[in-house]
This record gives sequence, C-alpha cells and structure tokens, in this order.
Amino acid sequence: MKICLLWTALLVPLSANAIYRCEQQGSIVYTEFPCAGREVDIAAAAPAPRNNDELLKRERSEVGRLQRLREQRERQDQQIRDLAARGAAAREKKCRSIALQLKWREEDVRESTMDKAQKAITRLRRTQEKFDSECR
Repeated sequence: MKICLLWTALLVPLSANAIYRCEQQGSIVYTEFPCAGREVDIAAAAPAPRNNDELLKRERSEVGRLQRLREQRERQDQQIRDLAARGAAAREKKCRSIALQLKWREEDVRESTMDKAQKAITRLRRTQEKFDSECR
C-alpha cells in the first residue's frame, strides 16, 4: 500500500509537465522536452469541456461503455464455464462407458473357454489401457 502511494506521489508531478510529440528520422517520438522541428503540446491538444454538463455527459457515456464491456466479459466468462462443464460431463460419461466395458471384459475373461481366453485377455488389456489413458 505504501509503495502505491509513493508511486502515485511520484507520478503526480510528472503529469504536470508538458509532453511533446516530435518527428525524428521519420518516426513519431514522445518526449518531455521540446525537440527541434515541429512539435505539438499533447496536454493542450485535448479540448477542455465547456461546462459541467458536457463533462457529465462524457462521464456517463464512459460509464455506459465500461458497463457494456463488463457485461460482455461476464457473458464470455459464463460461456467458457458452460463449455468447460459440458466437456467435463462428456468426459465423465465416456469414462463411465469405458468402465462398464471393462467390467464386461473381465466377465468375458472369467467365463471364456481355454481356446478363447487369449482373445478375451487381449480385449480386457486394451480396454484397461483405454480407460487408463482417457480417465486417469
């Protein structure tokens, strides 16, 4: 908190200084000091409100814009949460399905005859690997 106050205290005097826009070697440069050539005082360029009504109108417009922006972000956040919830539900459903298949494969191994046991064990192993890779 103290750092924020100190930082703010340091910035206040800087804002009182003029800022100059200069063109150097074909590019625009902003500086605190006047430069050679054409210069523009940024602080003087912004028109001051004529009266309190105009200032109030601008502030209301800005508040409305910020409110719409906040509502848009909230809608986007909600959409993201909804998508994540749907994805989690789909994953859970898929894992339940694979777990049921795993249970059936175990039953197949127990009930298989000697000649079909190897195929049943292979299917069980593959289903177990699928379950491990997708659900754990």
